[in-house]
Amino acid sequence: MFSNSEKQIFKKYRTIAGIDEVGRGPLAGPVTSAVVAVKNEIPKSLIKLKIKDSKKLSEKQREEIFEIAKYEKDIEYAVSFVNPQVIDKINILEATKLSWRRCLNKLSKKPEYIFIDGNQGLKTKINQETVIGGDSKIWSISLASIIAKVSRDRLMGKMNKKYPEYGFDLHKGYGTKLHLEKLNKFGPTQIHRKSFQPVFNNLSFTDKVYYFVSKIPKGQTMTYKQVAENIGNPKSFRAVGNALNKNRNKWVPCHRVIKSNGQIGGFASGSKRKEEILKREGVTF
Repeated sequence: MFSNSEKQIFKKYRTIAGIDEVGRGPLAGPVTSAVVAVKNEIPKSLIKLKIKDSKKLSEKQREEIFEIAKYEKDIEYAVSFVNPQVIDKINILEATKLSWRRCLNKLSKKPEYIFIDGNQGLKTKINQETVIGGDSKIWSISLASIIAKVSRDRLMGKMNKKYPEYGFDLHKGYGTKLHLEKLNKFGPTQIHRKSFQPVFNNLSFTDKVYYFVSKIPKGQTMTYKQVAENIGNPKSFRAVGNALNKNRNKWVPCHRVIKSNGQIGGFASGSKRKEEILKREGVTF
């Protein structure tokens, strides 16, 4: 049944929606959001089902509800996945909000009011309300949590076929004891989140350097020594330089790493080229 909050909102607006996400905590896989838009009554096909927080339902119950909701014409839903590379670039909170926006953009018609699970709002012209524990209080959020959970679990099942040694079908990418054991044994995959500490700790030295340097903002520089300290190998600053000189990845701005004395230092394309790029970015010497 609709909550009192939803009933009150329906007095002012015709179409409301609930947004929820799953997968903020895992070490691997995407963060996944779903939005469910509904008009002023619960569809008959769903009214008898126990729509509640996905965490309080069995996998079988979630799958049953998802299959019914998928063909229900009186609701509209959308799902969005934001991959680990984006999570590493913008952080998990911003990646979550990005997934919310993508969900809303996928709807054929924007809702007039949205309920968002948690305490973080979204920059949008749509009227909204954040609800802590909303997946247990707001019907549309509860259904969104189920759809997001099933969608992500199915994706991680596919990832298990691609990386069978990791057991993604069992832990879905969360940091369980089994997952940590597999991570320590085999190292990170392409779907692991490098910005999450247990994954970062298992990167190779070169990958740690590339990842950390990729986070240096435009207009700023760091020294080889600072990079070495930040990846946990303070005495390896010469090895940092060697790794960066061998870099051919455009997404790693190795020109932003300089010597401790402020001099340009080595650069695969030459010191003059490095100085030109830094000056364009607002760095002067």
